[in-house]
Amino acid sequence: MMARVGMIVALAGVATMVAALGFLHLARTGLSALRDPVSGYALTRYRSAYTVAAGAAAVTGVAVALLISQIPGTAAAVGSLFAFAVARALIPLFPMDAPDTVRSVRGRNHSILATVAFATVTASAFLAWYPLAAAGEHLLASVSLTAGALMAVGSVIVITGAAHPGPRRLFGLAERLIYLGCIGWFAAVALVLGLA
Repeated sequence: MMARVGMIVALAGVATMVAALGFLHLARTGLSALRDPVSGYALTRYRSAYTVAAGAAAVTGVAVALLISQIPGTAAAVGSLFAFAVARALIPLFPMDAPDTVRSVRGRNHSILATVAFATVTASAFLAWYPLAAAGEHLLASVSLTAGALMAVGSVIVITGAAHPGPRRLFGLAERLIYLGCIGWFAAVALVLGLA
């Protein structure tokens, strides 16, 4: 029963994230999906949609953590997901600095929260891989490993983009790879473990 509730909450969260992010990408914001970070939407008149997406991510992270906690050996992955949820819940309170402005404390806090969110969700996918495989969930383990790799690639491009102009031109695309891996992994965990 609890697994079904977790699945419903997680899938509702995924659907809400996809809807809010889809709306932001289709709205006339002037932002580039290739270059601009997703957090840039918080600086537009559509900030509320960004807040909805972040809140949905936090709720989904908790639901997925509870689903994964059913699998032995997943304590580290579960802990990482709770850290992800806290970071996603707080990030709307600390919007990024507008481009070409002086770095503020609020902007630094935003960067820290974004780094924590991306690092912990990536780590959780990798940390869940082996326990899922050991529990006989081989397909989900493969999805977890693939999603973790996708998020890791996106993270490497984001990190190198901070120092080099080449990767910086693909900063937005790299972030969206992380989002894609995260959303896909959350949906897969919800469906497989919720219906188990």
